[in-house]
Amino acid sequence: AVAVALNDHLGPIEIAALRFFIAAPLLAVATLLWKGPGIFRIERKDVPTIVGMAITGVTLQYVLQVTAQSYTTANDASLLINTSTFFILFLSASFLGERLTASRVMGAFIGFGGVALLVSGGTLAFSLGKAGDLMIVVCAFLWAIYSILGKKISGKYDALTTLNWAFILGTIGLVPFYLFTPHRSLTEIPLAALGSIVFLAIFCSIVAYLVYNLALEKMDASQVGLFIYFVPLATIVFSYLILGQGLTMMTGIGGLLVLAGMWIAERTK
Repeated sequence: AVAVALNDHLGPIEIAALRFFIAAPLLAVATLLWKGPGIFRIERKDVPTIVGMAITGVTLQYVLQVTAQSYTTANDASLLINTSTFFILFLSASFLGERLTASRVMGAFIGFGGVALLVSGGTLAFSLGKAGDLMIVVCAFLWAIYSILGKKISGKYDALTTLNWAFILGTIGLVPFYLFTPHRSLTEIPLAALGSIVFLAIFCSIVAYLVYNLALEKMDASQVGLFIYFVPLATIVFSYLILGQGLTMMTGIGGLLVLAGMWIAERTK
């Protein structure tokens, strides 16, 4: 979906901002109609936590992530964003008191090896060391902070409460970046690009974030972080099923390593 919008010459920050300009009000209206206005109530003492989630999970997350694409390769970015799993593992142990077991750490490393094979097509051809690489690692760290903050208040509020406020405040934060970077008039955006942005807003923003926040309610943050490895695995599978892209023995091994890493991480508590 991002590739379609980029091919129609929309700017990266423009794409990131527009997806949340759609996602935030759409989620808010749907939540209001479904749950009523009471779902939006939060205690004043939790405002800093939710602002932190908005900044780390939406505003800075996407400003840095899309900007980094111009200063690194797609392979490097796809690999390094998965370092968020390690940040979540160690931050959850430090700030949430979750157990950092040997099997969970070992599983994380094995799964990361699988991700490396998947995103490189089995070649392990990475050219790390560029400025964009550091920006992607910062994004991974920011996502870990979002996860820790979300877990911290997950038992206190409905997932829709925290998600709505993170989207609303995070989207407000994106406004100045949108205004001060090149962007088209909404009437000039091609239909295909607009469709891809709507797809990003509904499925990659509302649905994906909601599932992630719901998972934080039910599981340890360190467990949820490991499931991030399924993103590149799912990308490979759907590319094969929908686009007909070929699978190699090395990408197959990468997928098995991801699954093995997940099994090892979760087989003991």
